[in-house]
Amino acid sequence: IITHGTDEQKALWLPKLVEGVWTGTMNLTEPHCGTDLGLLRTRAVPNSDGTYRISGQKIFISAGEHDMADNIVHLVLARIEGEPEGVKGISLFIVPKLKLDASGNPGEKNTVSCGSIEEKMGIHGNSTCVMNYDEAQGTLLGETNGGLKAMFTMMNEA
Repeated sequence: IITHGTDEQKALWLPKLVEGVWTGTMNLTEPHCGTDLGLLRTRAVPNSDGTYRISGQKIFISAGEHDMADNIVHLVLARIEGEPEGVKGISLFIVPKLKLDASGNPGEKNTVSCGSIEEKMGIHGNSTCVMNYDEAQGTLLGETNGGLKAMFTMMNEA
């Protein structure tokens, strides 16, 4: 968000993330494609208000669901309808667990859910989740089709 977000996105999301009041996740991998992100099926359908409806499933999401923060901000790779197949057509979206109200506070639940908790090599201090997105409301982060560039910025800094 710091590198690829708009000034409005930075003001809206960063203060609570930096304070630790909200937490964040990276959502890349899908069950059918493993590390070949060009095969991803998660879709983003534009809404008339500039947001998107995000639908799909992601796996191996560290801290994808918990009750230790007021909100969880998921950064989700998806393909906007009509964009190219393969990695060049992937965009990145901010998809919060709880939608923000007009004042920027968590409000209505988004249609994001934890499908299951993965058993991951004895790691039990952090919930590794399957995350389901069912037309969840999200906003584009960075440029259309610039999702991998933005995600790798985050992964390299993590």
